[in-house]
Amino acid sequence: MNGDGLSDAERRVWAALPGDVRETLEALPAADLTTLLLSLARTRAARVRPAEVLRRWREDRFVRPADTDPRASAAVQALLWELLPAEVAGVELSPVAPLGTCAAVGPGSQDRIVSALRPVEVVSDPTNALAVEAADRRRRGDRRGAVHLAASHRVLRAQRFGPGMQAHFRLFALVSSARDTGSGRTQARLLALHLAYWQRVLARALATRTPDAHAG
Repeated sequence: MNGDGLSDAERRVWAALPGDVRETLEALPAADLTTLLLSLARTRAARVRPAEVLRRWREDRFVRPADTDPRASAAVQALLWELLPAEVAGVELSPVAPLGTCAAVGPGSQDRIVSALRPVEVVSDPTNALAVEAADRRRRGDRRGAVHLAASHRVLRAQRFGPGMQAHFRLFALVSSARDTGSGRTQARLLALHLAYWQRVLARALATRTPDAHAG
């Protein structure tokens, strides 16, 4: 990045376009920009052939299936849901969140998030989406009450994690929201709830593991 906030690749692409293109696009209403991008996507998709789809399936880290056994993952998720306190509500999140969710709540770099043609982004961290849902529930209900939410969600991230690491993986997340009563009392109470839960999870998970006779 340089002083203008653009990467070398971004600067190269904008330099190849007429000078007023960027200003025109930035001035477009969100709905009109979405219409334009969808039109371009439709044109480009119409040119794709099955051989290209197969090549991308093999090479694109965003679409490659995970190496994990879903049965093993399901067993872990079942344990996580089983031990969840009764006051924590489960949430089935959408695969996408409003564009800028992570940047606004996190904040996080948009370069690490897969943005879509419509004004949404693929969920890269369920805690941000749960935080928005918790805020919405408190706004619609008793703002003095606490909201506890949990989600098991497959996320997709744009940054490269290194050899053997995949761009998409499942995360189990807890989020609590409550009115601040001062002196850190609310934060301490919510933290204790979360730590107690993860302590129970680890106790059950580790109890089923067979000791390694070769461990030092």
